[in-house]
Amino acid sequence: MTISDTLCFIPAKAASTRLKKKNILKLDGKELIWYPINNALKSGLFKPENIILSTESPEIREIAKKHGANVPYLREEKLARDPYGVKDVVLDFLERFPVYKRFSTLCVLLPTAPLMMPEDIQGAFEVFKNNPFNAVTSVTVSDHSALRAVYIREDNVEPIFPEFILKKSQELEPTYRLNGAVLFLNMEAFLENKSFFIKPLGAYTIPYERSIDIDDETGYLLAKFLKQNL
Repeated sequence: MTISDTLCFIPAKAASTRLKKKNILKLDGKELIWYPINNALKSGLFKPENIILSTESPEIREIAKKHGANVPYLREEKLARDPYGVKDVVLDFLERFPVYKRFSTLCVLLPTAPLMMPEDIQGAFEVFKNNPFNAVTSVTVSDHSALRAVYIREDNVEPIFPEFILKKSQELEPTYRLNGAVLFLNMEAFLENKSFFIKPLGAYTIPYERSIDIDDETGYLLAKFLKQNL
């Protein structure tokens, strides 16, 4: 695997619902989309022309181009709304521009994980390159063990895993959450399966303080706090 056959894809819609125009909100004076573009450039894993940003917004397109991303098109606005997700946006792009299917490796970076560092992209790539995985996704250790999670059904608490609910946290194996910061995929396997969850699926762990996924005002405020204090 070399930088010549690795494609970076950054989805950045304008039609966010819980936090308006979140992908161009400022964090430490930079729009959120600056962070994945800058991290991709600094990682050394991609040629600049192979760092693709996808958006339906002319405003985001111009900002992204200013920061060094290649924005070859404006996608359909419907792809920025439910039920469509990032997977659908990537597949649509590859159908519109089939020349990019020649890449052996696809990397997806999200603007909503701005505290990630270039070395996290490099680390995830090393896991992907050196193991027989079709995909590697970034994860973070769960704040509280998922093994002690519960349902609330008709006002009744029902443990999802009854066999673990009474155990102390230190007695349980750590659980992890997907953080959406970085994803590497075997392009051929992705096109065949049309899914990000392709087995064998590997993981790269990112510390909590670099894994914040900005989805609402609380996440944005937390990212601002961490950026200013770490």
